[in-house]
Amino acid sequence: MKSGAVFVYLAVGCIFLGILMTYVTIFICAYYGIDVSKNLWIMAIPLVGAVVLNIFFIELYDRLRKK
Repeated sequence: MKSGAVFVYLAVGCIFLGILMTYVTIFICAYYGIDVSKNLWIMAIPLVGAVVLNIFFIELYDRLRKK
């Protein structure tokens, strides 16, 4: 498999993880009665989490590929 395709697959996987984290965040906000429209910063948590996971998986792939 070409290395460029691996990075695309990692990015797509992290997008799906970000969507899942967004739904979990919305569910938690609804369960605890947190008004998301007044606390928009809460929706940044899944976004930052997905980006951090993507960077982590890319670094992990690079380290495992070099060995």
